Amino acid sequence: MKIIAVKPFSHPEFPNLAYVEILTDEGIVGLGETYYFGSTVAHFISDFAGPAILGKDPLNRDEIAKTLTTYVGYNGSGVETRARSAIDIALWDIAGQFNNKPIFELIGGNTPRKLRIYNTCAGVQYMRKSNQGSKSWGLDQGAGKYEDLAAFMNDAGQLATELLSEGITVMKIWPFDLLAEKNWGREISSSDLKLGLEPIKKIRDAVGKKMEIMVELHALWSPSAAKEIMSALKEFEVFWVEDPIYPDLLEELGVLRGNSMPKIAHGETIASKKRVERLVGENLIDVLTLDLSWCGGLTEGLAMAKLAKENGVRIAPHDCTGPVGLTAGAHLSTADENALIQETVRSSYRTWYPHLVDGLPLIENGELKLSISPGLGLKLRDEFRASSLVSVTA
Repeated sequence: MKIIAVKPFSHPEFPNLAYVEILTDEGIVGLGETYYFGSTVAHFISDFAGPAILGKDPLNRDEIAKTLTTYVGYNGSGVETRARSAIDIALWDIAGQFNNKPIFELIGGNTPRKLRIYNTCAGVQYMRKSNQGSKSWGLDQGAGKYEDLAAFMNDAGQLATELLSEGITVMKIWPFDLLAEKNWGREISSSDLKLGLEPIKKIRDAVGKKMEIMVELHALWSPSAAKEIMSALKEFEVFWVEDPIYPDLLEELGVLRGNSMPKIAHGETIASKKRVERLVGENLIDVLTLDLSWCGGLTEGLAMAKLAKENGVRIAPHDCTGPVGLTAGAHLSTADENALIQETVRSSYRTWYPHLVDGLPLIENGELKLSISPGLGLKLRDEFRASSLVSVTA
């Protein structure tokens, strides 16, 4: 089997997303996706990655990965790695279809077990554009159906009640982000600390411990400020604190762990096994939140997941990007018993994900379940493809 065409494209309504379809001489089409500056990634695939893999065997993923691991992009999570991630996911989709098996079976799973999910409380427009910062992560959308960001900032208790009625028992919020922007997260005042804790207190007052709470800090804080926040969160018994400190401070993550501190989750932007080796080998984190559309694809993600398991660290694949990333992560979670929980974003899943693809995993009663369709089980919708900006390498 050979690759005969590579079709990368982006869409003006979803500029952060890039998609790639890889066509084979046996009529199989594999679908991949990556996130952030989608048109830039699509151009890179068109100019370099696509031509580089034409004529190659799509089942030889290791050879293709080596071909696409350019010198410039070797260690980073830049455009080269994001393009390689999308292509690798598409290659796994081809492999599943070729073998008439869902991807989770190819990587060691047996049946599409139900996965516990959590809801990341974003709004419908959350990070849809590359130039958004936390001040515009959708708060300007105001109230409305599935505007969960505005909901947790204004009435977190009511949102928790609503999510519980849907069977969702874990929610992730980030009430401290705007406070970090006052001084680049160097420090937090006692009044701001109290303000950031208000949504969490509202959840506990409304539903008690029926709802588990994750607190996302988006790597915006200094270690000293993060320590204050995490110490204050102890009484609320949160599920985890995610990305608590500036992104390049590894040893400091280990300092924050322990002493009855909340668990630390980290890893969605990591694109290097070497970094994962340090994180899990030196006991710096509790949960690895890898993202298959950023880390080099499922091939690289499997290696990272193996390292995590060997060192007693759970995995929780990232979503909050696009429908292919969610589904690829769910295949990994389904196959790997070391998966703790699967991220989902109901404001995306219920609104715009279905406009992009057919075959989304089923989510109900707080659980996700994949189909047994070969490969990813997804197909791009014709309407979405027709309105996208396509560049074909053939």
